[in-house]
Amino acid sequence: MTHQNKLLPLLLALAVTMPMADALAQGHLLAVGGMLRASNSTVHQKFIELAGGAAQARIAIMPTASGSQSSSKRFKAELQALGVPEANISIVNIDRKNYLQTMNDPAAVAPLQGATAVWFVGGDQARIARALFNADGSPSLAMQAIRQVKERGGVVGGTSAGASIQGAWMPTAYGVVMDTLDFGVAPRADMRGTAVLRGSGLFDGIIDQHLDKLEETSSGRVARMASYLLGNKQPRGYGLDTNTAMWVKPDGSLEVLGEGYLTVLDTSAASMGFNEFGSEIRNVRLAMLGHGDRFDPAQGVVTPHPQKTAIKLGDEYLNGNSLIPDLSAVNAIGRAVTYGLADNTASRQQGLMVRYNPVSGYHYGYRFTFSKGDKFAAWSRFNDSLTNYTVNDVRMDIEPVDAMLQHPVHTVPRDIRASRHPQAVKAVVFRGILSRNEGGMFEPARAITRAELATALQMTLQGEPKAGEQPLLRDVPADHPARQLIAIVVGNGWLAGHDHFWPNDAVTRQEFAVAAVAMYEKFRQQKLEQKASLNDAGSMDVAYADAAAKVVAAGLLDARGGNFHGMKPVTRDEAAMVIASITGLVK
Repeated sequence: MTHQNKLLPLLLALAVTMPMADALAQGHLLAVGGMLRASNSTVHQKFIELAGGAAQARIAIMPTASGSQSSSKRFKAELQALGVPEANISIVNIDRKNYLQTMNDPAAVAPLQGATAVWFVGGDQARIARALFNADGSPSLAMQAIRQVKERGGVVGGTSAGASIQGAWMPTAYGVVMDTLDFGVAPRADMRGTAVLRGSGLFDGIIDQHLDKLEETSSGRVARMASYLLGNKQPRGYGLDTNTAMWVKPDGSLEVLGEGYLTVLDTSAASMGFNEFGSEIRNVRLAMLGHGDRFDPAQGVVTPHPQKTAIKLGDEYLNGNSLIPDLSAVNAIGRAVTYGLADNTASRQQGLMVRYNPVSGYHYGYRFTFSKGDKFAAWSRFNDSLTNYTVNDVRMDIEPVDAMLQHPVHTVPRDIRASRHPQAVKAVVFRGILSRNEGGMFEPARAITRAELATALQMTLQGEPKAGEQPLLRDVPADHPARQLIAIVVGNGWLAGHDHFWPNDAVTRQEFAVAAVAMYEKFRQQKLEQKASLNDAGSMDVAYADAAAKVVAAGLLDARGGNFHGMKPVTRDEAAMVIASITGLVK
């Protein structure tokens, strides 16, 4: 069993165990949305102040989320530069490799027991959770010590993953935001989309981070927040921009510090549907708070910075807006709310998230509509050559659309009645996993080609190129639209090929069995262990026979009369059903 698989039972326990009934009221929390810059003296100084001041602070840094101690050492140096003595700062010896041996070790936990402040560095929040809770869900000695820091009136802070771990629940994601809209909320960590795991419970809510995503090319985390809040029946969530902090005071009220925004999502009156055409979300309400703004979770009240002035009707800076073609662009949703609505005469702002099939050119996505609610209000303040806004009561609706911005029903193939699995075909066609021909036909009875299957595998699994020797693929021209996808699929071992690939050949059942096992295990993050007994196993190579036995046992392919018929071609209809079953698009 791999190290990752050994952790799955614990991750499952963290995903289903209820958090503490009441978040701890004593002390302070300081959650930062990632990329806390050394120049952000406001947040650093607040952390030191809440820790007791530079001379009195006793700070324990938790490196657990990171793959190394570099970020812990960097934060330690930043604290020293602000006057905290080196002797007053400890890097706790509980990391991603040794946590099983150290999280209940009194010697390793000792720096936490005398601390006035704890800081979680960024990385992977699931790593932190594994060190805070034992396999049975009970708090580790480390978790108990961290809780006591807050109970003594100290501060628990952290950035990125170190922010999310503070919540009662926390998101953990693999892939891009649109995956959660396409495939729904993931039931387990490391699956494509977003899963929700148990957090520390220090804060009564869910904290997401990197909402503006300045360091990456993909953004739009507000969309995934709406999905997992509704999917897990959580009425409210908190999303932080980078270099921006949410200060949670002992009375439970919040104050925003730093250069970006805190986005508060309210799903208490919202609804979500999920079917073969993806997610449809209605009536999510959001607020955006900037530096100095405050929020009272108990009352749901937004209080702007005292120096901000209300943007009155007729005083808006902008007059009208236009469709935003890519809401996954950096900070696009933030701009949609602030410039598209808050300081604009327009009553709504629309935008799109879109995904393409690079082979066929087919594209689809989701249309977002932001509109001013009944209690909409906005305020602004001009500071350091920038306008900082406060926005309250913006309604957000999300609906799936085809390439013509119409309802996805227009993507249904003209020959859908010829399919034995119409729901599966609709699901994979809408998402561009398998395509219609130029005449709008799916051709369900036609054998799927190796190039088509390679495209479907990569569209589903989003594999990464393997380092080292690349497949030659002499029969796939350099300008073939699927060449890059084929190279990734072959490099990962999901389909055979090296010198040649035979892109137009029909996929046999035995080849498809190998691909289906790979798809199942990578997408679901679970091993297929059970095997069916096949009469004709001896007619196939060992690897093909093993894969065939697994997919038959899993119910993905049949073996009528106990025979698999490995050389028989697989139809596009069969392929659609297997893909949709594995990815959960059909039940």
